[in-house]
Amino acid sequence: VYQPDGSYERLTFTVMAAFYSQVYQVDEENVFRYYYATDLSDPQDFRQYVEQILSASLYDLGVTAKYGDRLLTLSTCSYYTEAGRFVVVARQCA
Repeated sequence: VYQPDGSYERLTFTVMAAFYSQVYQVDEENVFRYYYATDLSDPQDFRQYVEQILSASLYDLGVTAKYGDRLLTLSTCSYYTEAGRFVVVARQCA
């Protein structure tokens, strides 16, 4: 993280989930829209997000998160399906 004075703080994250997804149509129901999780300040929303990413993950990495942890979500295009995405979610290390 860069500071206004030009210094920076190095942050370390541990990957907790990696999964395929896609950008869903507005009318599609019962799908996980990870990209709508922009505000996880509510403990219930945070818990549900963590449960959903762990459930969607291709690998059991043995890493989870608790409310208050800082998460980083990276998403890139994936051509396995139309509007496909590959997503990696990581938790900041203490």
